[in-house]
Amino acid sequence: MKKLSHFKALINYYPTEKGGLVSPVSDGFRTAFQFPFELQTYIGAQILEEEELIFPGDSVSVDVTLINAESFLGKLYTGMDFEISDNTGTIGNGIIVAVYS
Repeated sequence: MKKLSHFKALINYYPTEKGGLVSPVSDGFRTAFQFPFELQTYIGAQILEEEELIFPGDSVSVDVTLINAESFLGKLYTGMDFEISDNTGTIGNGIIVAVYS
């Protein structure tokens, strides 16, 4: 069973020199999403639309599926910003451009 995407976002990945990705990532890449005024961090899978790989410093449009975030999904809105991180720290930021119901 395929999970439906929760929102479309424009994500700006920081270059390696600014603490961003060190190597490219592909479809299904999972990162931690931190939203403003929300204490909990959510894991999200990114589904690439056009690119096969995301490189450090890229800005890409992706569909995102949040994992175990059912209680938070109703709070998502177009224009909401967020940060993404992995185990090394913050690797980028983004903005929601569309919310799917």
